[in-house]
Amino acid sequence: METEDWIELIKTEQPTEFVGYDTLVCESKIVKYRNVKSKGKSFYQIVLDKTPFYAESGGQMGDTGELKNINDRIEIINTVKENNLTVHLALSLPDNLTTVFVAQVDEEKRISIQNNHTATHLLHYALRKVLGTHVEQKGSMVASDRLRFDFSHFSKVEDTQLREIETIVNQLVRANVPLCVMQDIPMQEAVEMGAMALFGEKYGDKVRVVKFDNSVNCAAERILRQPVTSAM
Repeated sequence: METEDWIELIKTEQPTEFVGYDTLVCESKIVKYRNVKSKGKSFYQIVLDKTPFYAESGGQMGDTGELKNINDRIEIINTVKENNLTVHLALSLPDNLTTVFVAQVDEEKRISIQNNHTATHLLHYALRKVLGTHVEQKGSMVASDRLRFDFSHFSKVEDTQLREIETIVNQLVRANVPLCVMQDIPMQEAVEMGAMALFGEKYGDKVRVVKFDNSVNCAAERILRQPVTSAM
């Protein structure tokens, strides 16, 4: 892979402000960009001062969408983390790089990803309920059209157990179990609430807690704001 040097448009030490928990659209400026060539293809990496785009993290796929203004419309094909930078991938650049853009996430795709992410929490709960509390998540992949959930267990899951797990998850989905999200919760407090910090992830001093009802599942997540301190 050939990577050119970053071209800085705005000199700043401030990290990208992530607003994607609260909104899927915001005004943004391009801080810097560079060209990358890989496997005969050329694309651009773009860093914004503010973004609603969720970067690929913890198995969840990055957001797609667009940067636009009156004259330009640039497709964002993926969002990733690189050296603590939120990097937006695009196949082209706007004609005017210094103007204000509207950064807008593909809402339909984000909602589908969120639904599948929620399904991993419900599945984790059902697995522990049927197979035992020794079951722990060991990895996952969450996309808009599918999910994969890796977990620890000492034997093959029997067909009858699979049906029971499926039934529990389907019942919870149909029940539209209430979701409670709490921001900036101290890690120790999150653990006392029953949140599970999973498969060797590094968490910050404060985390985002996602809870479904009072008994279904409670999970700690990294807060996607810089800087992220090691601990979560």
